[in-house]
Amino acid sequence: MLILLRRSIALALLGFTLAVAVQSPAIAGSCPDGSDPVPVEQCDAQGNCSVQLTCPGDDGGGGEEPGDGGGSSTCTHNGETIPCQLPGVGTWNGECYVTPTQLEVQPPPPPGQSEDDGAWYYCIYPSGGGTYAGTAWVVDGTTFIDPVVLAQRAIASMDLDPISIGIVPESGADRAGLVGLPVWMWVDNPTDDTFGPITESASEGSVSVSATASVLSIVWNMGDGTKVSCTGKGTPYADHYGKQPSPTCGHRYAKMSSDQPDGAYQVTATSHWVVEWTGGGQSGTIEFDLTTDPLPIRIGEAQVLTQ
Repeated sequence: MLILLRRSIALALLGFTLAVAVQSPAIAGSCPDGSDPVPVEQCDAQGNCSVQLTCPGDDGGGGEEPGDGGGSSTCTHNGETIPCQLPGVGTWNGECYVTPTQLEVQPPPPPGQSEDDGAWYYCIYPSGGGTYAGTAWVVDGTTFIDPVVLAQRAIASMDLDPISIGIVPESGADRAGLVGLPVWMWVDNPTDDTFGPITESASEGSVSVSATASVLSIVWNMGDGTKVSCTGKGTPYADHYGKQPSPTCGHRYAKMSSDQPDGAYQVTATSHWVVEWTGGGQSGTIEFDLTTDPLPIRIGEAQVLTQ
């Protein structure tokens, strides 16, 4: 058992050494999105482990979902930024990375503490560019969790949805707009879970995080190769506006949609959410997009509609 523990600590040391390398300026921003890679421990069936540098989104997943990554927490040591959580190693407590492994033989507790108050755990300490394995006293009930994980849980509890599209000309087999006339786009019947702001919290142990989400902008893909970025909810169309262009979010089609699949432009709206969170002595921002299903909009010409 002691041999296995020593081997675990050796692996942890390797993991921490590679993690420190991740923070070096030489590879900062080397991911496609400009972010820094993060260390992830991978082990084979024989228990041989290594730490690989991976970028967000390397798991092959599709588009972003609320609370599905998109954020991180950072801590500091001697003025340097380091991860608060080191996968396969432990959680930063301000001095070292506390591992999940208690010492098999517990030394006497620190002054003022008793065996009922906590326990000694292995801890990985940074030192002069390297690391060494030591121990740390952890009080019972202490929760080691990256606050960003709680922020993601809070976002998931919001049950956020794409917006409901408001648009003129309307969608429908018997509806059509005209080439060159103004198209109006807006958020139809906005709610907290489609536009925000909405606030939720999540807790584990003594750590609690509050997160507030709001839509910063909406990108309208008009189906004709044009994307229109709008801030705010847009202005709902009313008959008295006549042929005026939208004062907040609009478009004009230059061609009929007859050559499009099903004879219609497929319009989607992608809302860009920004979540500000705070808790656990930290704060941060998480951003993600939610996109509507395509909505067919038919565009014709005046002489065709009057035949």
